[in-house]
Amino acid sequence: MFGVLFICITLSVPIGISVGIATVVTFALFLDVPLTIIAQSCITGLDSFTMLAIPFFIMAGIIMGKGGIAKRLVDTFHALVGHLTGGLGIVTVITCGFFGSISGSANATVAAVGGFMIPEMVRKGYDPGYAASVTACSGTVSLLIPPSLCLVIYGVTTSTSIGDLFLAGIIPGVMMVIALCFGAYYYARKYNFRGTEKQPFSVFLRSAWDAKWAFLCPIIILGGIYSGVFTPTEASVVSVVYAIFVGFFIYKELTVKLMFEALLDTMKINGMVLYMLGVSLAFSKYLSLAQIPDELVAWMTGITDNPIILLLIINIALLVIGCPIDSFAIIIIMSPLLLPIAVEAGMTPISFGVLIVLNATIGIITPPYGGNLFIGASIAGVTMEHFMKFFWAFFVGLLIVLMLTTYVPAVTLCLL
Repeated sequence: MFGVLFICITLSVPIGISVGIATVVTFALFLDVPLTIIAQSCITGLDSFTMLAIPFFIMAGIIMGKGGIAKRLVDTFHALVGHLTGGLGIVTVITCGFFGSISGSANATVAAVGGFMIPEMVRKGYDPGYAASVTACSGTVSLLIPPSLCLVIYGVTTSTSIGDLFLAGIIPGVMMVIALCFGAYYYARKYNFRGTEKQPFSVFLRSAWDAKWAFLCPIIILGGIYSGVFTPTEASVVSVVYAIFVGFFIYKELTVKLMFEALLDTMKINGMVLYMLGVSLAFSKYLSLAQIPDELVAWMTGITDNPIILLLIINIALLVIGCPIDSFAIIIIMSPLLLPIAVEAGMTPISFGVLIVLNATIGIITPPYGGNLFIGASIAGVTMEHFMKFFWAFFVGLLIVLMLTTYVPAVTLCLL
């Protein structure tokens, strides 16, 4: 199964097609069941009320990027910390973290924030590779900090409470922002990237007041979920309505033309994501029918029953797999395989959900197929070698957060 998958990927077959081919070949060769079960698994897996949160959160993030919300967040954080060494890099990290708490989509965050932060950093004398790297790496926070599409997918795949997963992702998400800020500062000191002129505190207050509608969005979304006013899926629809209202009637930057573009972008991204989810769900159906998770647990616990070693093996496996495979596919394919092992090692399904999503976030910035990596590099117009020059401090910072999340249960469970 994995052999066919990696052969296809090596031959540059798109990841979604590769997963589909591996699924069909494996069902045909190793299970005595009709192949129509693949199509049934795809359709029934996507026929879920909870899954509706995915296109709506994607749409909300795109509309907010086009409607002026992301720009006002940048202006606010720039007035607050832009004067520090590497200030524009730190502004980018914080803005991506906050925008991620609105959109839940890494691609939308990198495109929305990077679209004007990368050119601004270059104009201020920052290296284009640094601008691309800090933006691409900062976009990873969107996959974990709630409302997170990856946590929604994990919750659907493993029947885990999405509300609890959102709570568990808050502290690791904040830790990611802090680690990335240190990385931005480290490279700025090393290469002498200065901050901009310090702004009076009154400028920050004016910017924050202008951005109040942006700051209200996550409060409404998360507050509504945890107060029981609406479900996570309903919250995604509320976020779309809120983004349209603010863009058209408050900031008045959203036009009919931009709205049409946002709908087209949403269709493209959602079509890609749901196709990937469908074939990945069929892939995981085979794992279930063949009882591979049970066999894998028996095999790994036969190697060692030390929970520290087991969790380390899980992390290494996920980091390696994350290099060539999309984050959504990793979560759907690997969750049924590795969750029993993680539970055997003492983790809860909620803690493991944060763990696998955090590994997936690192995967989208690691070669050869890191999605954020290519978006950031294309906006900045830099080669991959230039990008990687400013990559490793961010990577190490995220690994530290991963280790703390793995071995310190309070990081994910203290808010539950």
